[in-house]
Amino acid sequence: MSWSCGIVGLPNAGKSTLFKALTALDVTIENYPFSTIDPNRAIVPIPDSRLAALADLSNAEKVTPATIEVIDVAGLVKGASRGEGLGNQFLGNLRAVDLLIHVVAGFGDVTTGEEDLSTRLETVNIELCLADLESVTRRLQKLEPQLRLGEKAAQSEGLLLRRAEEHLNKGLPLRCLELTGQEKETLRELPLLTLKEMVYVFNLSESDLGSVDLSNFPQDSVVIPLCASLEAELVELPENEREAFLIAYGLTESKTLELLKECYRLLGLITFYTIKGNETRAWVVPANIRAAEAAGKIHSDMEQGFINAEVVNWFDLIDAGGIAGAREKGLIRVEGRDYPVQDGEVIFVRFRS
Repeated sequence: MSWSCGIVGLPNAGKSTLFKALTALDVTIENYPFSTIDPNRAIVPIPDSRLAALADLSNAEKVTPATIEVIDVAGLVKGASRGEGLGNQFLGNLRAVDLLIHVVAGFGDVTTGEEDLSTRLETVNIELCLADLESVTRRLQKLEPQLRLGEKAAQSEGLLLRRAEEHLNKGLPLRCLELTGQEKETLRELPLLTLKEMVYVFNLSESDLGSVDLSNFPQDSVVIPLCASLEAELVELPENEREAFLIAYGLTESKTLELLKECYRLLGLITFYTIKGNETRAWVVPANIRAAEAAGKIHSDMEQGFINAEVVNWFDLIDAGGIAGAREKGLIRVEGRDYPVQDGEVIFVRFRS
């Protein structure tokens, strides 16, 4: 199963620069609107020190990290939900992603056309709400014949859609609307943008990194302050020069790494590991996935013929010096098909072929 994040924001907010920093790819970075007509896409490996430690333990010749897809679309402008600036095309590219990364310019660049931070935030968020409002309205219109007939399921959905409509009309994203699990599943059948989780990236100049004011951002939102151009410069350096570069700017780690970790967390994902032959591999799955389902991510035959899974925490395995040592210490457990896999576990699947 693949997971994806879409980068959204106003023109010249630094979206393509952030994309380059995340992916270490050369992308078009120009100081004018719509330099990114076709979306940039890349599969980004999730940095993982646990995987590296397990690979060293097993002398792996092949190391396969967990990944996430990152999509960078052109900048949105006011009226994007009505098709301004190719808005419909750009919004359409975002409907299939799992999470949105909203890049907000925090530097005084007049080319953005939006000097006020609150206005910059509001422009994109309102366009996303308007796009969702159109989707909800269309669904209500399609449901109208069933509503007139008094169909129970249609009435229940209609009430939910009207709640969503009222919420969106206030300029509020659907992720902030109190919903049951079933109501969320119903709304997910529509391509709703504001129902997705969102991380804000506050793109600052190098000189402003030390003094950050986040008071304009929505309450309880996740905000990562960073300098995208600095992060893009970092990924171009040789590995052995990066630590000194970070220290020079008062950083302990790349802020893009922090961003990826937050995306991972908000998507409700965990990582489990397998060691087989010469390969050590990380697998990204939803939290609380059952052992048999996790085995199916490795290969469908493993889920169909699942017998049991031997499970050990990654740290315990390393501390024991390997599988043999972990067995001697009784650290490896045998679990059944319904066992909820935990983050950081190493799994050995037994199955009938």
